Amino acid sequence: MKPRRGTLPTRERILNEVERLIARKGVYGFKLRDVAERLGVKVPAIYKHYTSREDVLVEVSRRYIALLGTQFHAAWAEDPAAALRSGLNRLVKLEMSHPFHVRLALADLAAPLAGMQYVRRAAKRVSRTGPAAGPLAAMFHRLRGVLRAGERCGRFRRVRAADFYRTATAALLARLVFPDDELLLRQPTPAEVRGVQRWLWEVARGFLAPRPARGGPS
Repeated sequence: MKPRRGTLPTRERILNEVERLIARKGVYGFKLRDVAERLGVKVPAIYKHYTSREDVLVEVSRRYIALLGTQFHAAWAEDPAAALRSGLNRLVKLEMSHPFHVRLALADLAAPLAGMQYVRRAAKRVSRTGPAAGPLAAMFHRLRGVLRAGERCGRFRRVRAADFYRTATAALLARLVFPDDELLLRQPTPAEVRGVQRWLWEVARGFLAPRPARGGPS
């Protein structure tokens, strides 16, 4: 029995199904034929909207990048540590509710520079041009403000926003796939989400902890 067609535009329905398949089968484990079968159409119908499988993957990544760009919006003037933790908590929820992105990001990290790097292409190579340019620039600006506020009040040591973000996201990606990827294959419980949030905050807090001044008491 073919699934009933929804009311979403066909392009969006294709992307929704691709996200589901990536979460279950991985970036290299699904075919456009799988998408077409689920939507009750022929493969050529997908090519009316996207030129290739790679084009679909870049568009899925672009949709995720738009969500990622909204992170770290908490007010930080009075308590930057609380604001940063709130931002990291939302980042955990975002990744755990979009397991396809975890798999796409890991595929990017495994690819050589000449490889098909979907998230980097969708983000306009933000990893090469730096966070000051591209669709994530506003998010990095907000994150930089939180980190600088924490530094001024003595809660954080001085770190670059890009270095902190790399550390936090790399740790989170690894946490969600090692030693297994069970949390990506099903809906995590609220307690499991909170557990990952606490874990990531401990990682971040250790990374940002002020270092003793040289020559001081041991």
